[in-house]
Amino acid sequence: MIKEFLVSLLHYFVDITTAVLIAAAIYLTVVGQEINSVILWEILLAGFITALPTAILLCFDPESPRISLLLWAGHFLLIFGITLLMLRMFGWCTITPMSVLLTFFAVVFIYMFTCFVHYLVDKKHTSLMNQQLKQRYTTSQTELKSGE
Repeated sequence: MIKEFLVSLLHYFVDITTAVLIAAAIYLTVVGQEINSVILWEILLAGFITALPTAILLCFDPESPRISLLLWAGHFLLIFGITLLMLRMFGWCTITPMSVLLTFFAVVFIYMFTCFVHYLVDKKHTSLMNQQLKQRYTTSQTELKSGE
């Protein structure tokens, strides 16, 4: 259980940090600001801070779709709130209605990016497992026929 949690945490950290880096690069390019090394460390810290509750909350596997939807909504609001807090803490921008709106869209982008990456990885794993099951089933059928 701990190993799966740590692997999940690592995956979310990498995915979230990559998406945050992309969002920061776009924002900094648009406003014409250069990036310094302190921001890179803050992005790494932000990736970890948001990956931790993500790995914790998404470990739960509710049986009800309604509870699952509530978990995702609560998770999104938590991540959005943490992101706003980090924006203020790191001094990345002043909190205004426009910065809150841009942050909302950035969090949506990061969410979509992370979900898309996990979808691609899960799809690849599913395809690989199906292929291995098909080979095993075919081999078992061949062995049964040859044993008759």
